[in-house]
Amino acid sequence: MNYLGTKQYTYKDCNVVVLPYGKDDNVSYGKGAKNGPQAIIRASQEVELHPFPSDLKIHTMSNVKLSYSVLKSINDNKFVLTLGGDHSITPDIYKHYNTDIVQFDAHSDLRDIYDNNKNSHACAMRRCMEMNDNTKLFSFGIRNTSQSEEKYISENTDRIFRNVIPKNKDLYLTFDVDAFDVSLMPATGTPEPGGLLWNETLDLIDTICKHNNIVAIDIVEHSPIVGIPAYDFVTAKLSYLLLKKSLKRG
Repeated sequence: MNYLGTKQYTYKDCNVVVLPYGKDDNVSYGKGAKNGPQAIIRASQEVELHPFPSDLKIHTMSNVKLSYSVLKSINDNKFVLTLGGDHSITPDIYKHYNTDIVQFDAHSDLRDIYDNNKNSHACAMRRCMEMNDNTKLFSFGIRNTSQSEEKYISENTDRIFRNVIPKNKDLYLTFDVDAFDVSLMPATGTPEPGGLLWNETLDLIDTICKHNNIVAIDIVEHSPIVGIPAYDFVTAKLSYLLLKKSLKRG
């Protein structure tokens, strides 16, 4: 089943590679993110695509070997959209991009270790920030930060920014669906009230994409709720709009 139900281009002929990578080994609360990618792809069949960009040529990869698949796609000049999976997958993707990061999330994910696990989803952004001392992180939707994270943030005020629109940058975009308010997105392992709503999120994305170059996207932490496909559809539509806006196709 091809993402969005569009024509399945061969890998050679595509310009966008979709990597479904279901994994939730490193979550700390609710499980189910391993089922997220396929739920998103199924729901994406119902997303209204009109008008669909004629130059958007999508290939949905199977048998994904995450780091290898990302690196190959970069070397072959493909834009990569990864559908997770918990947030711990992000460092394994981001290590192939030497850019700043824009993060949509309810949680800072800047812990050094959580539950004796340095690869916990609560540590994802910390692992990314450690790869390059010059990396800057622009975060939106954050409303849950631990004491240790606050200390790390205070020590890195020149690198970590909250609710600040970056401009004229190459950016890796990671979107944890718990950035949304729980009323819009309860289908996630660690939901938080007080989050972003649909229209304000799209306005933010539109502004960020207009002023910057998005080099790749991941969407993580979607945990489907059996019998309620509406939330799958929310994430599927989000993914399509993110893709179009990042590629400046509408």
